[in-house]
Amino acid sequence: MYEYNDMYEYNDEDGGIQFQPYDDELINEYLIPKLEGKPRGEITMKDVYSKEPWLLDHPMGSFFKKNEWYYFVTRTQLSKKKIGCGKKAKRKITRDNNSGSWKANAKGDIKDKETKMVIGEHQTLAFVKSSVNNKKKQKSGDGTSCDVGVPGSENSWIMTEYMLPEIEDKFRELVICKIHVIENSNKKKKDDRHEASTSIV
Repeated sequence: MYEYNDMYEYNDEDGGIQFQPYDDELINEYLIPKLEGKPRGEITMKDVYSKEPWLLDHPMGSFFKKNEWYYFVTRTQLSKKKIGCGKKAKRKITRDNNSGSWKANAKGDIKDKETKMVIGEHQTLAFVKSSVNNKKKQKSGDGTSCDVGVPGSENSWIMTEYMLPEIEDKFRELVICKIHVIENSNKKKKDDRHEASTSIV
């Protein structure tokens, strides 16, 4: 077992404890206990495929690092014929198939720091808007536009899935997802210039 301080660090800027686990800690201390029916409370369940990442109700506060969140996620299998079969996970946003999807990129093994054995896998994904979405504005449930102008929609969204090692004919439904947003530097520069211009008397 790991000591408490391994997964938590004191952040002077925010004045509190922050959640900063290593990959193997996510597997040993969170995913496996969750699968065994002994979940810890720091990570909650969320359907990250129900909406675009900037429309999800991400918790605010200093527990997670800025622009970073962890969730337990139940994935759905996808095949060309029907959902619920096949080995690939469903990655399109369920609210609107034309809004975009999470595209899988790099994949690697997770090794236990002590035993050096492979105990899990991590998969990096990036949210990509569909070409249809670039031409036609979509509407969210409350009637607001989910395209240009909505906070977060112009940023880059990255997700990392943490799961147990793949086994032949065994689809890993439960995973831990870390969602991270990279703020658009061009938008930030425009906001800074606007703030500076409005502050001049």
